[in-house]
Amino acid sequence: MLSLKCKNGDVLNFRLLENTDAVLLGDFFCSLSEETKSKYGPHPLTKEQAKVLCDNSHQTEVVRFVALIRERVIGYFILDFSAIQHEVVRYDSFGIKLTPGHDPFFAPCISDQYQNIGISSLIMPELLNFAKAKQARSIVLLGGTQETNTLGISFYKKWGFKAVGGYFTDVNNIDMRLML
Repeated sequence: MLSLKCKNGDVLNFRLLENTDAVLLGDFFCSLSEETKSKYGPHPLTKEQAKVLCDNSHQTEVVRFVALIRERVIGYFILDFSAIQHEVVRYDSFGIKLTPGHDPFFAPCISDQYQNIGISSLIMPELLNFAKAKQARSIVLLGGTQETNTLGISFYKKWGFKAVGGYFTDVNNIDMRLML
């Protein structure tokens, strides 16, 4: 576990998701606003899904992290080193060949009350160092980000992510990738 000091003085603990975190993670998922949930696509944000994720926390291809303040989950992050076929195919259409194990997919989620106060900026160096230690050559936003998510896009650009393409679901989505 890594302890980091937030701008407001809170101590943030950042660590791998554990198999005993189902209740904490489920409570976090249920606390999220519908707006925040609408921007997150990798899996449902429910108590039931939290149990499934914690039961499978031993996976090596999909690494999940939590950020906690006062024993409460306030952030959840995925680095998925597997080949997510629809993502690989979409990137291939942009002329980008993603390699499993070297181009992990990234999906962050921060509690509403902790958004836009620097929490993700505290955690990003740790996530990047973890990915580099695993021999990653890039980090790919899983599912991209919604075009209307201007704060998210600004954050990703700040860290060096570049737009590489896009696609439409019920909204425009921008695919972004960070070369390490």
